[in-house]
Amino acid sequence: DSAELRPGLMADLRDVAQSMLAYPGTTAQVIGHTDSDGEAGYNLALSQRRAQAVAGVLRSEGVSSGRVQAIGRGEDQPIGSNLTPEGKAQNRRVEIVIFPNA
Repeated sequence: DSAELRPGLMADLRDVAQSMLAYPGTTAQVIGHTDSDGEAGYNLALSQRRAQAVAGVLRSEGVSSGRVQAIGRGEDQPIGSNLTPEGKAQNRRVEIVIFPNA
């Protein structure tokens, strides 16, 4: 139930931002996810907050807002089982997809 970034991830996110700055033709989708605990509507909003938190770091490192899109997917795209603690942990994630401009 958190959209707070772990401090250990900040260096990785700065590296992603630096790569995007080095390749100005790229855009990124930052996609937040949750496990299935709780109400679907709440989870969708939480996943959006998670995506916005990561996108905010990219923007704060100089990537323009027009190149970063934050998307919340809620609980709809699990990669692990929501029946186990390990699977739930896998489903609480943010993915960054970088696209080249054609």
